[in-house]
Amino acid sequence: MVENVKIALANLVFWAGYYWYKIFDKTPSYSYQSLRKLFYTSNTQFNRRLSERIARENPGYTLGAANGVLGNLSNSDLTKISQQIHQDGYYVFPTFLDEATITYLTELSYRTKANLIPKPKDGGPGEDFFKRDAPRTIKYQFLEKDLVQDAVIQKLVADPSILAVSQSFLGSKPVLDLISMWWSTASAKASSEVAQLYHWDMERIKFLKFFFYLTDVDTETGPHCYVKGSNNGFPESVRRDGRIEDAEITKAYPADKLIEITGKRGAILAVDTSGFHKGKNLSRADRLLLQFEFANSLFGINAENFDIDKPSPEFKAAASAYPFVYQRYKVK
Repeated sequence: MVENVKIALANLVFWAGYYWYKIFDKTPSYSYQSLRKLFYTSNTQFNRRLSERIARENPGYTLGAANGVLGNLSNSDLTKISQQIHQDGYYVFPTFLDEATITYLTELSYRTKANLIPKPKDGGPGEDFFKRDAPRTIKYQFLEKDLVQDAVIQKLVADPSILAVSQSFLGSKPVLDLISMWWSTASAKASSEVAQLYHWDMERIKFLKFFFYLTDVDTETGPHCYVKGSNNGFPESVRRDGRIEDAEITKAYPADKLIEITGKRGAILAVDTSGFHKGKNLSRADRLLLQFEFANSLFGINAENFDIDKPSPEFKAAASAYPFVYQRYKVK
């Protein structure tokens, strides 16, 4: 009875904040927390119903040819990819990011300062350049404000195939809500602070993340781990918010559902991280990863907006053609 009252209250709080967001483009924190509670207490169904409503209110763009880094995708390809993500929670593309782009992004990572997570105890600065031969912490997180100004990254986020897959999966106009890149380094044990324990994400109502492996990834160098099909609901024993230890996950799911996604440098994944997942801690070497996220709404964690000083031709054209997608970025 008490839990039912809490859920009913969360529902009221959510809708109050949702309409506030519709008016002011800001999400109240209490309403965002209610979204998280309604997600797991409804076993994902609250978000599913709300996403159907958003799709009716904000149907997708009429897009051009879906040709790009993910391949030359037909409508049937897009349907197949979306169906597999809805069913399994992830899709591994047969195409790879080209070597020139990988090399460029790797060099970009060496000349761009990153936030150090967790902050080192050596008394040094909390941000630094990454040195592969002398890492100071487990994760070097680059800032979106720096990444978004780069022409190569701008070209990638404007890629027609990425946009088409995002819209097909979401069922509505997508909005680019995150650009992220980071180095991970070897550690003796998994760190909760850098998401190396199982968890589900809920920054938005419905969303899709694209991961680009910029280094070779095997079982010892930080593969993305996913519980296959968990985006469609959780067993009651793990139906809660927060980090979850491996032992609980292995008890709740059969072994064939626990997937490690390895891949050569350039591998590209699309993942619905509302399912259980983690980045496996590295036992050796290091890993560089680029990530984009597209959502059906910016309701959730309030996102920063950015002025783009020197837009690439591809980004400028995409922002003009699809303003909803790139609404967080003001092209000068």
